[in-house]
Amino acid sequence: MTALLCAVLSGAMFYLSQGADDVWWLTWFAAVPLLWLAYGPAGRWQVFAASLAANACGQIYIVQTYGEVMPVVAMLVMMFGWAALFAAAILFARAVWQKLSPMAALLAFPAAWTAIEYGISLISPHATWGALGYSQVSFPAAIQIASLFGLYAITFSLCLFANALALIGRGAWKAALPGLGTTALVLAFGWLHLGRPQETIHAAMLSDRDGWLKTVKKLDFAASRTMVETYAAAAREEAGKGARFIVIPEGALVADPAWRDQALAPLAEVARQNKVTIVAGLVMVKPWRNTAVTLMPDGSQRIYDKRHLLPPAEDKFKPGQGPGLIGDARAVAICKDLDFPGTLRADAQNAIRLMAVPANDFVKDGWIHARMAVMRGVENGFAVVRSAFLGVETASDAQGRVLARASTVQAGMVQLSADVPLGPGPTLYTRIGDVFAWACALASLLLAFLAFRAKGAGRERPREV
Repeated sequence: MTALLCAVLSGAMFYLSQGADDVWWLTWFAAVPLLWLAYGPAGRWQVFAASLAANACGQIYIVQTYGEVMPVVAMLVMMFGWAALFAAAILFARAVWQKLSPMAALLAFPAAWTAIEYGISLISPHATWGALGYSQVSFPAAIQIASLFGLYAITFSLCLFANALALIGRGAWKAALPGLGTTALVLAFGWLHLGRPQETIHAAMLSDRDGWLKTVKKLDFAASRTMVETYAAAAREEAGKGARFIVIPEGALVADPAWRDQALAPLAEVARQNKVTIVAGLVMVKPWRNTAVTLMPDGSQRIYDKRHLLPPAEDKFKPGQGPGLIGDARAVAICKDLDFPGTLRADAQNAIRLMAVPANDFVKDGWIHARMAVMRGVENGFAVVRSAFLGVETASDAQGRVLARASTVQAGMVQLSADVPLGPGPTLYTRIGDVFAWACALASLLLAFLAFRAKGAGRERPREV
């Protein structure tokens, strides 16, 4: 019954904090019951089963969010694959607790789970999707540490805090205090980091899903020109209100290279006349390319091709090969590109301060996906202006604060604007990369080696209850 209760409590907290409910503060406590169970007299398989069940149940939101667009097998692999690895991390912490010191146990779980999350991101076609750290985007003070060490420093902090509470529950106060102190320092740094003023730019996001559905059914000049004119009218209105940077969703427009410029002429005219930069998602045919065209105030254009395509829906597209730099410390990336920290970190080395993100979501995952883009801005010191079909439009600063947000799961043109502070540019994380994640991997290996040696020597520390 104790194992079942721990599984239910942790599963509920994981579900509410990781999915669309966005109860971010529960992430700090979600692993506590399972770790407390692991450090007690419960059998190994009880701990494993409880941890597996809790983490899998916590990911039921995957089915609720992607059930209509993702194969059942793929969802099950994601849910139970993640859950099995999570349970393995809990058992690893248990082994270190039993074989080594309580201080080693404090480090074991956060280091192991951080290393596992990072390892998955290196091989998964969905990169960092599902990482614990994303749950904290609604709590900006907790995510500022990403500007130093990346997303996985947040995962580590969450796991460290939970582990410290579990150790307290087992009487290991002295070992737990450094974990609580480290967490306090992370949050103190975050609150201090939030106070940085920056110059601002007035940005706008436009999204008309109904118009897109009409256009995509007619891959001809007339339909595309009509949609462009609709966006041009909205862009002119926003420019009149002071907007100088406008973003239109991924795939909002469709064009053949033979008549692309003629179709885009109304938007290009708005950009020139109003001295505004317009970034629009554009599907190019002959050959198929998922692109973003940037219409500059001087009449020139920049074309960017999406680099990370969503399989299998985007298999027909040719992936891009380079960053979407558009000058003046600004750049473009498209939707899934923002799921890959390494890609955006390489882009950010070009001193980017503002990122335009045309995107296209799946209705229920709007905020789940949007917050991944917000995180890339915190990691690399740039603001993000993201306009998405079937999701949310968001404008966020380089500290991850969402300045404006609107659902695009509604009829008609959705217009949103905000004064967006330009980011400071490259951060420590931009410069050093995933050093922290690799350090967690090395620490896990070292702890595993020491625990193995202790086992081989027959030294097993008595369990504390």
